[in-house]
Amino acid sequence: MYRIIIGDDDTVFLEEAAAIVSECLTAEGLVQGVDFNIDCYSKAEPLIDALERGKEGCLLLLDVEFGDVNGLSAAASLREKEVEFRLIYITSYRDYVFDSFDTQPLHYLLKPVNKEKLAGLIRDDLRRQYLDARIYLKAGSKHLSIAYSDIYAVEAAQHRIIFHLKNGVEEWSGTLRELAQTLPGWCFCRCHNSYIVNFSHVTELVRYQAKLDNDIIIPISKRFYKPAIEQYMEFLKN
Repeated sequence: MYRIIIGDDDTVFLEEAAAIVSECLTAEGLVQGVDFNIDCYSKAEPLIDALERGKEGCLLLLDVEFGDVNGLSAAASLREKEVEFRLIYITSYRDYVFDSFDTQPLHYLLKPVNKEKLAGLIRDDLRRQYLDARIYLKAGSKHLSIAYSDIYAVEAAQHRIIFHLKNGVEEWSGTLRELAQTLPGWCFCRCHNSYIVNFSHVTELVRYQAKLDNDIIIPISKRFYKPAIEQYMEFLKN
């Protein structure tokens, strides 16, 4: 199920935001309570508790000044605890935009919210995280279904493909060229003759290597370095 959590101490805005989200997702053919769920919180403590207890990632729409709690500090604390969520700030305060970068938001929207802009961001997240969020492969008699978010990198080694995943590895008998045409280009990049990297897990990209958030180092060859940098910059913009 696609999950959205909205946190704002303005209860009128909570209703407005929930209505925008519901209208957007319903227009995509999803059914509330079946395909998606929206939870609204006017206080920070129960919202934080819900996020920490959640087993699946969600899209969080969060006010920066959330009652007595600073939304940036709350988001930073959740990131430190490795709670999985995507984040969009919705606030009346322009001054916090640069401070928000450390919490890795998808976007920073100012009130009054542009309905079309928010709906567009939700649709993008929906497609990336829910509708088109998995790759399906056949490996011998075994069929693989792997979430894009679980893939850190893909390696070609000894005539086999190795998926480096969040919880271990999976092997496949195809080719890296074939796989590169299947994986979504907005976050996956062919960075070497033997590697594809998922930019969603890159914490640092320097000359000829990418460091991932699990501390793995992926090589970037001289041939692929310039297009990889250009693709990574586009990824960061979006």
